[in-house]
Amino acid sequence: MVIGFEELYDLAKNPEAKNNLIQDSNVKELSTFMIDKYFKLKKEQSSMFNFRRCYWSYLQNMLLLFALIQVSHSQTKPHWQNPEVVNVNKLPARATSISYPHEKLAITADRDASPRKLSLNGIWKFHFVEVPSKAPQDFFQPAYPDSNWKELPVPSNWELYGYGKPWHRLTHQIWEKKGVDQPNVPEDYNPTGSYRKRITLPKGWKNMQVTLHIGAASSALRVWVNGIYVGYSEDNRLPAEFDVTPFLTEKENIIALQVMQWCDGSYLEDQDHWRMSGITREVYLEAAPKVQLYDFEVRTDLDENYEDAELQIRPEIVKFVNVDTKDWTVAAQLYDEESQPVLSKALEIPVEKILKEHYPQIGNRPFENLMKVDVKNPKKWSAEFPNLYTLVLSLKDIKGKLVEARSTRVGFREIDISDGQFKVNGIPVLLYGVNRHDWDAITGKAENKEAMRRDAELMKQLNVNASRSSHYPNPPYWYELCDEYGIYVMDEANIESHGKGSLFSNIPAWHTTFLERGIRMVERDKNYPSIVSWSLGNEAGFGPNHAALSAWIKEFDPTRPIHAEGAQNIYGYNWPKPEPKDRVYTDFLSRMYRLTDDMIDLSTKSDDNRPVIWCEYAHSQGNSTGDLEGYWKAIRKYRRLVGGFVWDWRDQLVFKEGGDTKPLWKHGKDFGQAQADLNPVQKGLISADGRIKSAGWQAKYVWQRVKITADSISKGLFTVENRHFRTNLNAYDLVWEILEDGKPIQSGTTDSPDVEAGISGKLRLELPQIDVKQGFHYHLKISFILKEDKPWAKKGYAIASGQFLLTHAPHLKITEKNSAPQLMESSSEIIITTQTAKLVFDKRSGRLVVYEMDGKNLISAAPKPNFWRAPTDNDLASGIIKRQGFWKEASAQQKLSSISTFKTEEDIKVITTHQLANSKAIVTQTYALWGDGTLHVNYHFQPEATMPEMPRVGWQLQIPSEYDQLKWFGRGPLESYADKKTGAFFGNYTESVKNDFTYYVRPQESSNKAEVYWAELTNPDGKSLRIESVDNPVSFSAWPFTQEQIEKANRIEELTFGETITLNIDYKQMGVGGDNTWNLDARPHKAFRVDAKPCSYSFKIIPLQ
Repeated sequence: MVIGFEELYDLAKNPEAKNNLIQDSNVKELSTFMIDKYFKLKKEQSSMFNFRRCYWSYLQNMLLLFALIQVSHSQTKPHWQNPEVVNVNKLPARATSISYPHEKLAITADRDASPRKLSLNGIWKFHFVEVPSKAPQDFFQPAYPDSNWKELPVPSNWELYGYGKPWHRLTHQIWEKKGVDQPNVPEDYNPTGSYRKRITLPKGWKNMQVTLHIGAASSALRVWVNGIYVGYSEDNRLPAEFDVTPFLTEKENIIALQVMQWCDGSYLEDQDHWRMSGITREVYLEAAPKVQLYDFEVRTDLDENYEDAELQIRPEIVKFVNVDTKDWTVAAQLYDEESQPVLSKALEIPVEKILKEHYPQIGNRPFENLMKVDVKNPKKWSAEFPNLYTLVLSLKDIKGKLVEARSTRVGFREIDISDGQFKVNGIPVLLYGVNRHDWDAITGKAENKEAMRRDAELMKQLNVNASRSSHYPNPPYWYELCDEYGIYVMDEANIESHGKGSLFSNIPAWHTTFLERGIRMVERDKNYPSIVSWSLGNEAGFGPNHAALSAWIKEFDPTRPIHAEGAQNIYGYNWPKPEPKDRVYTDFLSRMYRLTDDMIDLSTKSDDNRPVIWCEYAHSQGNSTGDLEGYWKAIRKYRRLVGGFVWDWRDQLVFKEGGDTKPLWKHGKDFGQAQADLNPVQKGLISADGRIKSAGWQAKYVWQRVKITADSISKGLFTVENRHFRTNLNAYDLVWEILEDGKPIQSGTTDSPDVEAGISGKLRLELPQIDVKQGFHYHLKISFILKEDKPWAKKGYAIASGQFLLTHAPHLKITEKNSAPQLMESSSEIIITTQTAKLVFDKRSGRLVVYEMDGKNLISAAPKPNFWRAPTDNDLASGIIKRQGFWKEASAQQKLSSISTFKTEEDIKVITTHQLANSKAIVTQTYALWGDGTLHVNYHFQPEATMPEMPRVGWQLQIPSEYDQLKWFGRGPLESYADKKTGAFFGNYTESVKNDFTYYVRPQESSNKAEVYWAELTNPDGKSLRIESVDNPVSFSAWPFTQEQIEKANRIEELTFGETITLNIDYKQMGVGGDNTWNLDARPHKAFRVDAKPCSYSFKIIPLQ
């Protein structure tokens, strides 16, 4: 049976049919009021177009309910287990805006300032159950007693307040192992929260149309107002808006909401992230006139020279009452950053022209049909120059009186893909991007404006210019920040079926869900200039439903390219070669975690000229993000490689109290989850509490837009390559400083060279002569700094830096007269003494067991060669135990081959040779004690001809924990490794050993300094132990734990501070890798591995008073 508008009207006029409909147990959520309201509206509407636009969701619900009558009760499923029901009575999606009573308010574009917005954020009454059927049945009634209910803030995740469990999963929903399959969700466990809030409408809202806006609810939402059922919504990352005008009174009103954690839509919300519930984004009421600017879309069309523009506007009028609007108008005025009008005369259009727009029989209506105006050479918007205007739309009645005003920020820019490149305003742009989840360590996935602003600030500080909204639309405030700060956004639909691949894209019943999620995203976010691409989701394969969504978006918005990660003829991580051609409905060739060589091959194919992008790469789990430079050498070389998005931006850990001496974090297993994934929550460039990690500083260096190369340091000649896309280097100041062992001794500021974007130029610095001291290293650091404050950083912030070694004068060895050490030897020991120092070697083990200074032993455990490290997440993923486990045994088992002494006039040498277990590899250590107590160590390693790659080659010892103040001259201040060190500059740094340690949630190798000239550890009495490299800098770290403790621990809390500090003085350690964290590709790239080859190095240990 086909039911049309009139058939529905006639059927529902029949009292018996209407009563049957209402009494049916399957459709009890439909009230008599809703049906009556339909007829009232039907009679009042003068425009069927407006009726369809405003009440299409009401009609959908009617049609669905009549259809349900034909179905037996046993076959009917609730909405939350029916993929063909995605909403009931939800208003059509629209661009984010608010109604203003005055144009002056609209110019501010501050939605919170409008008296027509009533925030419902804050404390709500809350009731929690684990099964929907156990929720209080009549809780939505105004008289329902809620005095014994708990209270919960909105927005929030209820799990963080002790209700239910927050789950963290990589793939699949937790119930799938219980035999529950799509589209069903568990009936025995589906946490449900019921909310109630009492409100009174502001004065002046009488006779206004009132909309309830719920920014996001996870994952199924039902709404009542004053006991009357209003509607239903799915999609836990987009707003639900409902017309609540008829249900409200001038007195106290009760808003009642019910949220279920899981619904059929959860199968498309299978993101690699926390699964948390609740009302997670802002809730408010909006009052607007009965005739209103319901929606509008703005485009900017630049001319062929990307200079002048045509501003195009499509306003949409909705009439909630039957009012004659024949002589009403909509006016548009554009304002600059000083709030001054740009257009000499406001653009106007009759309301009737909007309502009666012609739709042709062939083709579609031109977008610019309604309102357009030429704008002469406006300031363009880009990530480097985020120039914004404010557009104010004013609806005026027949007398010219303002009915309402709405506004939005406008950025004049044009996105294009041509010649295999991604272009902004005609210029090829590379995307220095990150994947960003909504997350805060305290508030979880609930909207947190302060955390979002901090994210935007840090992204700009770290030279990030792009953010992928992984893997769902973000709150509107995030896009406003990206507009303001200049961050390109790939806006992604909330579609991920990670555990089931492309299944849902190939099932017709899920077609509505796919379209709903993509269309509502585009409708809401269409006016943000920062959004430069639409993404069809993540890890959901591809199929007809994706193709349909892509077709809709392309037709609706041809100004932005489409990204579809799953649009490949492959699934999984083992790709056939040659690679099948990607689907036509994606404008990018997108890959995740592909190796650089593979991407180069893909980008140089001649049969496909689409740009190639990493939608995810450089998997930053644990101690990771190695060789980011390798990716970017390729990206900057090959035309069609346009950048990518690092996985990911911020660690998703939950703050845990009690971390006074070390940071403590919660993860899935803290909430009783046997199936929880552990360290995947720690993959960020910044920490959960917003501190920049070593990976973040390295990314900043790799992504900086100025490359500085020394031509002749002695003459002060350099080449500077401007990697900006529009900015001349003269926009910055240039600062140079000369450092003596890391401490600045001279500095200066000068104008930056005049070098246009995309080219190189010369730099000449007039550097002063320096008085070179014996034993000191001198570096020159050059930085380009901000000339003025920016929203994201203060004047003087360095956006790019380079550092160069100027000169080095080696130490002169000075030995005091009559200070030669003395040698004593017994059958079991070798003892060497000076006036202040004493060494004791055990002849059976060949180990140094005592290093005494002024009667106090400086070592707590005998030093020994070390070839192992506590495996990082990448090490474990790449199979380090199997591939390199030999070196763990070799570190633990070393057999003494020989021990001998050799005396000179200046020192006494002890020479030990140890053979590694199960091999013929030899380590020879030569210890020389000088008269002043200095211990000189020479280390030589001689491997066998064929041995596996080595985690490290080094020397490890333990000293008393009282030497807990660390000072060093080398790379810093954070950890650095062979493939993650160029962003750590040489300097003179000071920190406590405990604070210097990098506390990964799963303890692992950390805190290394890749190149250190010297380090000092000092006790409270001011006595120090100085480690000093000889010839070449060493890799160095100081831990408040032993290596065995670190390797054994599964989490930070298992690490306990002891009586010793572990020192690692290494010749070399392999890099950290991080192409991924699940197979052999997780290991470091070849250049940053340590081959088993002969090597030697030397260092000194110097006791200082």
